[in-house]
Amino acid sequence: MLKDPRMAAMAKVIVRHAMEVTPGSQVMIDSLDECEDLIIAVLDEINAVGALPYRIHESLRVRANWLKSATPEQMDLWFKHKAAARREMDHVLQIRGQDNWYEMADVPAENLRYFGNLHIRMGREGRKEGANTTIIRYPSKSLAQQRGMSTDAFADFFFKVCALDYRTLHREMEPLKAAIDATNDVRIVAADTDLTFSIAGLTTNISSGTWNIPDGETAMTIVRESVNGRIAYNVPSSHQGLVFRDIALTFKDGKVIEVECDQKEKMEAILDTDVGARYIGEFAIGVNPYLRDHMMDTLFDEKMAGSLHFTPGGTDENGVLSEVHWDIVQSHLPHYGGGEIYLDGKLWRKDGLFVDKEMERLNPDTLQEILESSGELGSWV
Repeated sequence: MLKDPRMAAMAKVIVRHAMEVTPGSQVMIDSLDECEDLIIAVLDEINAVGALPYRIHESLRVRANWLKSATPEQMDLWFKHKAAARREMDHVLQIRGQDNWYEMADVPAENLRYFGNLHIRMGREGRKEGANTTIIRYPSKSLAQQRGMSTDAFADFFFKVCALDYRTLHREMEPLKAAIDATNDVRIVAADTDLTFSIAGLTTNISSGTWNIPDGETAMTIVRESVNGRIAYNVPSSHQGLVFRDIALTFKDGKVIEVECDQKEKMEAILDTDVGARYIGEFAIGVNPYLRDHMMDTLFDEKMAGSLHFTPGGTDENGVLSEVHWDIVQSHLPHYGGGEIYLDGKLWRKDGLFVDKEMERLNPDTLQEILESSGELGSWV
C-alpha cells in the first residue's frame, strides 16, 4: 500500500511544532479507532528526534460496549491507571479516529456523563508538571460523512485545515490578542442574542497548533459574575455522545438561569453537574480561514472563522473548576445570520469580519491567501 506523503508532513507538524519533542523525552500516543497511518508516521518522527514513544491504542466499539455496563468503580479504575501513566510522560498526543459517529449511541446517558467528566479530570490531573498535550482527529470516513464530502476530498480538506503554517498564523493573530488584552467590556449582538460581560484585567492566549489540531483561536477566562443577557447558539453541539440543537442560555450575574434547547432536560442535567457548570469558563474567537461551515465536531467547529464560543463550565464560589467544559459555538458569518462584537462599546467585528485596520489581515479570504503563500505542506516546520 502506498503511503500518503501528507501523513509524514502532518507528523512533523505534530512532533516538532505542536509538542516540541526533544531527544530523550517520553511521548505517549493515546489513539482511538482506525488511525494507524498517522500513528506510524508520528512514531517515525518521534524516533527521528530521538525521543521515547509509548503507545495506547483503543477501539471505540470496544469502549462503547464496556461503557454500556461499566460501574463507577470500573470507570474510576480506568481513570486511576491511565492518569498514572500520563503523569509519567513529557508529551501526550491523542489521535482520534472515528469509524461510526453514533458508536456510543447505546451507552446509558449517566455512564456517558460520568465517563465524560473523568475525561475532563484526566486533562487536569493526568498531567506531569510542564508536560504538554495535543489532540488531533484522523481523516476518517465518518468525519468525511459529517462534512458531506467524499473520503478523498475530505482528506485534502483535512490536511489543508490541520497542517497550515501555524507560525505565520500566530504572528497574524498577535494584533487580535493585543486588542482583547486591552479590553474591559465585551458585548455580543446577533439574532436572539444580546450579551455583555467583563474581561477586565485578564489576558487571552493565542492557540496556533500547540494545544489541539486544527487550531486558530484565542481563548481566555472572563470575570465570573459579569455575564448578563442572552446568547442563542446557531451551531449544533455534540457533547457526551449527544447532539444538542437550538441552544440558548440566559445569564444573570454570571450564572445560567434559563436554558432553551431541543433536549432541555438533558442539558439542564449537564449544567447541574456541579456549581461551576452554570458559569462560563472560556470565551474564545475562531479565525481558521478554511473552516467556515460547521461539521458537528467541536475540535473543528470552535476554530471556524467568524465564530466565537462561550463555554459553560467555570469555577464555583471557592474557585474550584467544574467537571464540565462545553465549547458551544456561535457563528457570525452571513450565512449563519451575522452578528457583531463590541469591545468597550466600539464595533470590533461585524458579520464575521474584523473592522479594525490592524486586524483586516485576519479576515478569512485575506488570511487564507497569506497562509497559502507558505509553500508545501509542513515545509515551514
